[in-house]
Order: sequence, then C-alpha cells, then structure tokens
Amino acid sequence: GKEGVGEKLRKSILEKAEELGYRYNSLPRNMLTGRNYTIGIVIPAKYIGETSFYWVFYLELLAVLKQTPYLGILEIISTDDEAACTLPSIVTANKIDGLIVLGQFSDPYLAALSANDLKCIFLDFYSDIGNIDCVAANNIIGSYDLTKLLIAAGHKQIGFIGSIDATTSILDRYIGFCKAMLEAGLPYESAIPDRAGRGIYIDIPLRPDIFTAYVCNNDRIAGMVIRQLERMSFRVPEDVSIVGFDNDDTMITGGLGITSLAVNVPLMCELAVDLLVKNIESDDYTPRGKSFIDGRVVVNQSIAPPAR
Repeated sequence: GKEGVGEKLRKSILEKAEELGYRYNSLPRNMLTGRNYTIGIVIPAKYIGETSFYWVFYLELLAVLKQTPYLGILEIISTDDEAACTLPSIVTANKIDGLIVLGQFSDPYLAALSANDLKCIFLDFYSDIGNIDCVAANNIIGSYDLTKLLIAAGHKQIGFIGSIDATTSILDRYIGFCKAMLEAGLPYESAIPDRAGRGIYIDIPLRPDIFTAYVCNNDRIAGMVIRQLERMSFRVPEDVSIVGFDNDDTMITGGLGITSLAVNVPLMCELAVDLLVKNIESDDYTPRGKSFIDGRVVVNQSIAPPAR
C-alpha cells in the first residue's frame, strides 16, 4: 500500500502475496495513522429488493475498494430509522474512516449524516446539504436521448412516468424528457406519479388511449407498466412503446427487452471511491462538488412506430 510503486509491480506483488497465503497485520499501520481503513456504505431500505439496481453498485464498490487499502462495510437503513434520523451503527461506533451514501435519503437524514465530522460522498444522487462531493449519472441527457428515440420512431403523444418529488434523479429525467419534447414542438403533460409517500409504489394511472409511448424513470417501473398494459389488453411495442432507465437486464417481461439507458456504474464507483479516499487522506482537501457521468442508450424490442 505504499506510494511510489508502479501499478504493474503492485499487482504482481499482491498476486504473489495471495498465492503464498500472506496476511498483512494492519494493527501497527492503524495505530500509526489513526485510521480504521474501513469505508461504510449506507443504502435506504426503500430501494432494496431482489432485483435492486443498488446491488450492482454495491458489488462494484467492493471491487473498486479491493484495489485500495480500505475495506467496505454495508448497512441498510430502515424507513423508520430514516424518518427518526437515527444514525447508522457503523457511524456511531466510530469504526469507519469515510461513508458512501448510496441512494437519496430525506433531507433531514442527509443533514444528520453531514453534521458529523465523518468524510462523506453522495453516490447516484446530488444534494446541496453540506459541502459534500456528489457523483451521479447524467440523467437529463440520458432521458433526453431516450425521448428523442421515441420521437424519431414517430411518437407525438408521449407520457413521462415518475414521481418527480421523490428523488433528484427522477426530476432530472423529467427535465430531459421535457427538453426533447420542447425541441420537437410536441405537447407534454405533468409527470405521472408512480409512488406515494415513503417510496411505496402505486398503481400507475395509465392512459394508453391518449399516449402511444411512455418514458419510465427506471426499468423496474417500465416492467410494471408493461404488465399493467397487458392486463388492459394493450401490447408492447405494437400498441404502446416503452423506454426505461438503468439497463437492468433482470427486468425482462415476456422475453421483451426494454430500451434503456446504461448507467456507467464502474466509472461512477471508481470516481466516488477516489474522491472519498483523497478526502480521508488529505488534511486540506477541497470538495470537487457535483460530478455527472454520461451513460449510453441500449436499444431493445420495446420501441415500435405508433399503431395509430
């Protein structure tokens, strides 16, 4: 872990150490530096499920941290603890050097986290609470590009599905949708809500008699919309076209892949860890602020020209 060693040589040494079964005793180092060499990762429970996109982020974070002297430890924050502003046990136990906040919490909870002297970074969202680095996907441009695909296919009546007051990501995706519709001279309406308070998903008030296509704020919602349309005897993409966000390949409905925006998870995690480690190890670190990472459109079978 010392500086001044080339990456190629460092990799060879680590591989040989693992081959020989070497185990580094970190206690003297920890006593010398005053660090635990552990980074906490917290995720809101409301975003966690068997197909949660944040498991992809978490596994990538562990892979990136493996290339550093730091270990990663995860804590899921319950909805009740978030509402009560109960700090994570990994924070109150003083066992971590820094914290990655993965997924947007309520403003009061973010304020409680940032009130500590602990070094933090916000990942996959941004906030002006505290002078904290934020790394997020470029949601405005991503949603703009997806909406342009639907317009290019001939759609003129397009709806956006997502509760814009839930997260900054959904609001930005709605802004990108509006930008594309405005540039094309097409009418657009207010965003169609997909969840109630505390992140509870609701039945979406679909109007396939009006809209020939929908921009969904993520692939999970896109999958829910497809199943809901099927129950209403509408076919995707023959009757209604759908695009999602995140390129979550677990969301395949009836063999139908969803046209989506692939978020650059590796680059986002790499940048988040790099900024946090620099913050931890530097006495005069200046936060970089908000960093937005571009993704790429992945075209699948959920888009077709309008049937009417």
